Amino acid sequence: MLARLVLLAAMALAVFAYWAGLSGPFIFDDLPNLSPVESWLKGEISWQSVMFGNQSGMMGRPLSMASFLLSAELGGHTPFAYKFGNLIVHLLCGFIGWQVVRRLLAEDPRLAARADLLASVVVALWLLHPINASTVLYSVQRMAQLSTLFVLLSLWTYLIARRQLIEGKLAAALPSLFVLFPVFMLAGLMSKENAAVAPALCLVIELAYFLARAEHKRIRQAFFAAFLVLPLLAAVGAFLFAPSKLLVSYSERDFTLIERLMTQPRVLMDYIFTILIPRTPLMGLYTDDFVPSRGLFAPVTTAISILALLVISALAVKLRKRAPSFFAGWFFFLVAHGIESSIIPLELYFEHRNYLPALGLILAVVGLVALLPQELPLNIFTPKQLGTLIVGGFALSFLFATAGRANVWAAPDTMLEQGLKHHPGSMRAQLERATMALQQHANPQGAYDAFADLLSGSNPRYRVVGRISWVTLDCMTGKTVTSTDLQRAVSQAQPSLSMAEVPALRLLTRFSRERGCGQLTDSMIADGIVTMLDRASNQPDQSRAKWLTRFLAAETLLRAGRSEDAQKQAELAWKASGDLPAGVLLSQIYASRKMKAEAQQLVGMLEKRIKPYDKQGLAELAKTRTLLQQQ
Repeated sequence: MLARLVLLAAMALAVFAYWAGLSGPFIFDDLPNLSPVESWLKGEISWQSVMFGNQSGMMGRPLSMASFLLSAELGGHTPFAYKFGNLIVHLLCGFIGWQVVRRLLAEDPRLAARADLLASVVVALWLLHPINASTVLYSVQRMAQLSTLFVLLSLWTYLIARRQLIEGKLAAALPSLFVLFPVFMLAGLMSKENAAVAPALCLVIELAYFLARAEHKRIRQAFFAAFLVLPLLAAVGAFLFAPSKLLVSYSERDFTLIERLMTQPRVLMDYIFTILIPRTPLMGLYTDDFVPSRGLFAPVTTAISILALLVISALAVKLRKRAPSFFAGWFFFLVAHGIESSIIPLELYFEHRNYLPALGLILAVVGLVALLPQELPLNIFTPKQLGTLIVGGFALSFLFATAGRANVWAAPDTMLEQGLKHHPGSMRAQLERATMALQQHANPQGAYDAFADLLSGSNPRYRVVGRISWVTLDCMTGKTVTSTDLQRAVSQAQPSLSMAEVPALRLLTRFSRERGCGQLTDSMIADGIVTMLDRASNQPDQSRAKWLTRFLAAETLLRAGRSEDAQKQAELAWKASGDLPAGVLLSQIYASRKMKAEAQQLVGMLEKRIKPYDKQGLAELAKTRTLLQQQ
């Protein structure tokens, strides 16, 4: 009863801590991901377009998008509706996490008698931990939450089935292992791809608690062969067969594969310190200023972090029999980071990546209780009283820290103020500063100041973005803008394009299209974009940043009346990406240039690929048909 009361109290306190932040704004990629939901509410697109049209990840994350549809249907297209949904999922994760952790601790000989209560402690600390604020209060991170939810459900299923195998209940265990587990895992993958760690987490559990057990060995081997070994071999095979498909995005990053792998130990150690001792003023979304490691001793903390992780891992292995929950929790933390902290060319650091791993690290700390002697020589407090004081102290500190973060996240001004104070080198923070200065305060000078900070920074890519943004701001404020102004930005272009330049160029071309940009014509802007593409000639054309930039160039050239040049860029973008909008644009260019055969052939290809519920795509394709009929 006490364990359940602690869990319920933690859930209630979590609602209290997060409530102020639920009315906070949309941030970063919320709007790009959720604007289709708003269009669905208006009747402009179908629900199928929302669920299956998202381009996040390899699978499009349709279950996450379906949950956003539900939130919008019940509460409208408002930040509160989505964030309130996130809070509900957070509580569900807490409950399922408790079911998992209590079963893990029940397999720990020294902690089994207090399994339920200790599980409530682990989950209470996790529910209230301030590191989760950047997941719960970030609308689109519902994707990470749902992935975690289904991973925890799959682990719960595995633990129940594992106990059934021990008890000889084979008929009940087999459906759980080979039907229910893969269903939950698939649901996780359709929420966010990092749910793929579920079978590896089961292996951690097996090694921690069941290594000495020999019953139904073949069934366990079949389970791990089907859900861990074979998928892993397939992934390795796909990587070896076509490594460029996975690694092409490194051409858009300012670090290499080796540098990312060297950086991640520093990142993991930073996560660990943040989970154990939250430094809330330093936490947030503006962590794009995290400096990559250029060598084992550049900085020296690279080597120190690698050594620390190895030492802790060796200690966990050594203590596996005496403290299996410490072993389980530690490797749970590492394995849960196994996708987003590996070779995939993602941004180096994000707090929300700890949503699932943090549960493992807290379990590891609590699992160390198994190493304490049965009778502690305490003069003032009993062991139970001391434990209550320690846990209560951490819980209260987490509660107030999370409530404080929620208050910061309740308003964009306070979020940005804290971000700029502790991460002044963040391009994300400076661009947000400029946007807010223009949209909320009608203060062009504030935007100029933000771009000036980018221009004075040490990162050459940030300077390019700052210069392009400065030109756009000159256009917005009605200043005289010439081709020379844009050429200054283009002259600093890097030998590769990234997803930082794309939105800056897109904003410039959009403003020029809608309002004009003084003496800076569409043709001049297009020439500048093409020059940047030429500088990136060694970058693979399949790079998303590069073909998106080509697409922008093609659109801008077409508006400038240079259809032949537009065709060249559109063909390259289409060939590199197979992207439907690029194909549709190319078909329209063909049609406008009287290239009827090429246009009809491309339209035929697009008709086979376009979905019947894609209203916007069908409408654009109809424009091509109209152009063809007019010939």
